[in-house]
Amino acid sequence: MTTRRISLLSLLIALSVVGRLSFQFVPNIQPMTAIILITAILLGPVNGMIVAVLGCFLSNLLLGMGTWTIWQMLAWGILALVFGLLGKAVKRNRLLIFTPAAVLAGYLFGFIVSLNMFVLTANGLAYYLAGIPFDTMHAAGNGIFFLVLYPVMQKTFQYYLCKNDYGVTLQ
Repeated sequence: MTTRRISLLSLLIALSVVGRLSFQFVPNIQPMTAIILITAILLGPVNGMIVAVLGCFLSNLLLGMGTWTIWQMLAWGILALVFGLLGKAVKRNRLLIFTPAAVLAGYLFGFIVSLNMFVLTANGLAYYLAGIPFDTMHAAGNGIFFLVLYPVMQKTFQYYLCKNDYGVTLQ
């Protein structure tokens, strides 16, 4: 792992943590998911998963740890893996294709985190159904943040990266 890669991933992790903390007063609306998805699309699934797990852990140090922390890491890690693999396959019209997918990712994230309650309690279904309005807010936030952040992050990555660092070429 090169110094350039470590520094870029550190900045992305810090950006995701600060973004999540900045929007903590609004339920389930935060740029962390969009940052993870964009990182996975442009830099690959492994880098997306690094940002997902470390960003979740560090932000939860400040927001509070609980049984949900592992499930959040798992959910963001799965999303990073899926979007990273799709990012390798889709090379054109990424903003058009991935924005609706980012919206759906809000619902998938909510479902995966809700599995925590299916495992720990008998009221998992009630917990999940009660969380759907919050998942909707998360999904809407993902769409907006994705539309705003994707072009900016793509240009930034093109500026700082070369093919030798990550083995990827950005488009």
